[in-house]
Amino acid sequence: MTNPAPSTLAELQAQLQDYVLGNHGISNGSDVDGVLPLLTGGAPEKGKRRLNIYHYAYRARLRDVLGTAFEHTWSYLGDEAFNTLCARFIETHASHSANLRDYGGDFPGFLHQSLRSDPEVAELATMDWRLHNAFDAPNADILNNDQLANVDETQWESLGFAFNPSVSLALFEWNVLDIWHVLNQGESPPLAQRLEMPIGHLFWRSEQRGYFRSLGEDEYAALKGLIEGYSFARVCDELIHKYPDAGIETSIGTWLARWLADELLSAIELEPA
Repeated sequence: MTNPAPSTLAELQAQLQDYVLGNHGISNGSDVDGVLPLLTGGAPEKGKRRLNIYHYAYRARLRDVLGTAFEHTWSYLGDEAFNTLCARFIETHASHSANLRDYGGDFPGFLHQSLRSDPEVAELATMDWRLHNAFDAPNADILNNDQLANVDETQWESLGFAFNPSVSLALFEWNVLDIWHVLNQGESPPLAQRLEMPIGHLFWRSEQRGYFRSLGEDEYAALKGLIEGYSFARVCDELIHKYPDAGIETSIGTWLARWLADELLSAIELEPA
């Protein structure tokens, strides 16, 4: 059945968008039969050719975006496997942002579901995405030593921190850090190996560069608690009870100094949870 011609500009735009985003292919032109004459002044075949260009150009552009954001994942999988997975992802995950750099946030989860026998791939994609997001995160104020030194002693019990928007954490069960480093050198990656225990990783941006580093279990727990909005005092108390022999009282000062130097902290927050 042929669709009637749209009566308004909004209907025209909606039909064109539905076609470009749909996965039915240009051969099934019935979805836009009503608008084809309007596109080409009465020459439907020309309209189909033009729609064909938009239909596939949209997917090609999203594929380029995924290739840029997940460069190491692409290198690890190879062209054929990566392109196949990208095509499947694009057909089920439309772009919902005017900024194409936002596209791909669901790709690691998609890989986790699609490649259950190769879980390191999803973790490698998570690493790619966290670095991508760290670089593109909005700017924010940076907390410095002087501001922290001016905090009254009575306020430390209820003091917490706001973190730079570029900061995030991830917990990896596979040797994706080693894989990422080798791929970054353009060399063949090592075999995937499950770690003896999961290792936390920190991602952030400083001076317009994205960074990451592995964390000890205790520092990961400290950052996780603070990022979730708990007070500095509460996080310290919980760490001391959980790691009684780890010298947390000394470590927390060292960590705090490094967090300030790495520009992880944006502001002081009073009365957090």
